[in-house]
Amino acid sequence: MELDLRLIVPTASGHGILLDAAGRLPRLAVDGDQDEAVVIAVDQILREEWRFPAPILETHPQWDGVAEGDPIPVLVTTEPAPAAWEPPGSLVFGIEGTADLDGLPEPLVPRARELLAELRTRSEPPPLRPRWARSGWHARASAWMQSAAAARGCPLTGEPRPFFLRGISALLRAPTDDRDLFLKAVFPPFHAEPVITRLLAERFPDDVPRVVDVEADEGWLLVEDVDAGFVQSIAAADRPAAVALGVRTLVAIQRALAAEPEEIADLERAGAPRRPLAAIPDELGRSLALDGLGYGDEVVTPERRAAAVGRAREAVRRLDEIGVPETLVHGDFHNGNVALARGRTVILDWSDAAIGSPFVDLVTWTSWTATDSELHAATEGWLGAWSQVVDVDALRDRLDDVLVVGSAYQVISYDGICRALEPATRYTMAGGGDNFLKRIEARLRAGSTAT
Repeated sequence: MELDLRLIVPTASGHGILLDAAGRLPRLAVDGDQDEAVVIAVDQILREEWRFPAPILETHPQWDGVAEGDPIPVLVTTEPAPAAWEPPGSLVFGIEGTADLDGLPEPLVPRARELLAELRTRSEPPPLRPRWARSGWHARASAWMQSAAAARGCPLTGEPRPFFLRGISALLRAPTDDRDLFLKAVFPPFHAEPVITRLLAERFPDDVPRVVDVEADEGWLLVEDVDAGFVQSIAAADRPAAVALGVRTLVAIQRALAAEPEEIADLERAGAPRRPLAAIPDELGRSLALDGLGYGDEVVTPERRAAAVGRAREAVRRLDEIGVPETLVHGDFHNGNVALARGRTVILDWSDAAIGSPFVDLVTWTSWTATDSELHAATEGWLGAWSQVVDVDALRDRLDDVLVVGSAYQVISYDGICRALEPATRYTMAGGGDNFLKRIEARLRAGSTAT
């Protein structure tokens, strides 16, 4: 799809911004994805058309309300331009307060005003602004990536380039003589991901990407490319077998860890939070309160809140009777986070990992299934994987309860994520909580609480 880019490029001195001949923010058009790949497309066009080397700080796509086929407006901010860089064409550096925003797409105006005011007043970014959206982060992260890779015997053969950029995380990608390496940086709620991933990679080397190094204080994880396609992208005919294999892999990890209390303790010491099954109803109530989950389009009325919490409480009671042990929860287990490599599945993105009930991971895995055959394979693979640990007939009878507690868990997660994001970027994650709340309410309408 076409992206309609508008750029805020400060001067090297910080006393002005780049403007076109009409005094407006520069504009570029590029084909790219509206979400994760925005930064890849932007980086490429800036380098190729402008010969512009400064890092990108933020991409701010506003796709809501855009008609199908129309360009997606995207506000792009960069680090200050190098002093020796010459603007292309008729672009010139002007005083930031003179920028004419009249021609800017309306959804971009609030963020543009906010960022331009920061430049004009020389204000510090707000506390929730992620590190990678601040000047100097890219250089610091790239330098660590280069030194860490060299120290581990896989030196980079090219400079790190941006691969992903959002409020919750950022990725840099760089080549080596063998596989590419990725540096993942996470925002504070996910600070434990690098160390947790390293522990898992040491314990389950076939099922987790190879970790090259971590920088725990910065929240940096350096991993090797799995060099395989994700389950979501493989041929439709092959996906049922792949989703069954993927869920069996996760459950095998969870069962192995549940049998080793010291390994669970190691994960907790690494920073994995404890999110027990019994706490889900009360946490859901807090997330659905007037000051929670307030980033969607709908208001959660007290009646909706009470009904959802009551259904979650009933589901927890019924699942507690089965008695599954606590273990590591992935938290975002879907077929875009699982790769199929040489007949095995490799599980990535342990950002939201926690210690809790493994039942909560089924809802995300099944919600990404595209066909009835995939849904059946995913569900039966999960039930079969737990059949040696719990009464599988009782578990099958409570599948609706499993989906309710998993959905409640996700509502809680999205609420926490949104609270930790800078307000202007919360829109990128807000819809997830609404979606999972509606899943709980669908189970309520079905009246599926029979014993």
